[in-house]
Amino acid sequence: MKTNKEESVELKEFEWEAPEFEKKEKTKSWFFIPAIITIILGIIALFTENILFLIFVVLAFVTFYMYANKEPRIIKFKIDEKGIEFDNRLHEFGDLRSFWVFYAPPEEKEISLRSKKTFFPYIRIPLAEQDPNEIRKYLLKFLPEKRHRESIIDIIMRRIGF
Repeated sequence: MKTNKEESVELKEFEWEAPEFEKKEKTKSWFFIPAIITIILGIIALFTENILFLIFVVLAFVTFYMYANKEPRIIKFKIDEKGIEFDNRLHEFGDLRSFWVFYAPPEEKEISLRSKKTFFPYIRIPLAEQDPNEIRKYLLKFLPEKRHRESIIDIIMRRIGF
């Protein structure tokens, strides 16, 4: 007789919804340092009469501000014998090299997938309320588990509040 844990791993699919990223609240003071840097670079651009650099600095700050205030979309995720589907795109297991579960509660609970793509090969999927152990056991049927390292950009973005 199978236990409940064994039966849950035998499920044909996992489905859940989660925000595309964790939005961290930012205070007005959080924007103070980027604004000061923008002003300083803007003054340097004016003194050197480099209008193109000034335009770049202003556009960079506007983009930064918009991204920092962006609301995350809610995305549907599904894992079954065909592959991993999210944002209405199926990533077949044959197109993936490996997976790793990043689990450090309460902050980190994600699957990292390594695709066969040359550019941007890593895909991070938030697990929300899903049990990472159950998903890990299921994925082991289709993909090898290999340790993935966090990219420098991911570490920096998390540290500055993105």
